[in-house]
Amino acid sequence: MNFPRYLASTFALFIFIVLYEMLVHDFLLIGIYEATASVWRDFAEMEANMPLALCFQLALSAWTAFVFAQLYKEGGIKNGLLFGLFFGVFGGILTASWYLWLPVPAKLGLSWLISGIGEGLGGGLVLGSIYHK
Repeated sequence: MNFPRYLASTFALFIFIVLYEMLVHDFLLIGIYEATASVWRDFAEMEANMPLALCFQLALSAWTAFVFAQLYKEGGIKNGLLFGLFFGVFGGILTASWYLWLPVPAKLGLSWLISGIGEGLGGGLVLGSIYHK
C-alpha cells in the first residue's frame, strides 16, 4: 500500500463526505426533516454531537480508503467508480431500510437510497483519482 496516497485519499474522502452530507441533509432534505421533527433529536443536541459525527466520518473515510487500497492495488478512476457503486448501493439500501422502523415518508427512504448511491460513486471517484499508480 502506498501510505502517502492512502492518507491523501482518506482526507480527500473525508472532505467529500462532509460536504456531500451537508448538501444532502442540510439543504436538499431539510424540508422533510423539518416536517418530521418529532422523530429526530433537537437541533442543539445534533449540534453538540457534531464532533463525534466528524470522528465517525473520518473513521469511515480511513476504513473505506484502506479497503479500496487493499482490493484495488492499482487504484484508478474506473476501479474507484466500481468500488463506489458497490459501497453506495450497500449503504443506500441499509440507510433506506430505516424507513421500515422510523415514522418517516417513503420519499425520505428513497432519497436516502439515491443519495447513498451518489455518495458512493462520488467517494469512489475521489479515491480512484488520488489512489492510482
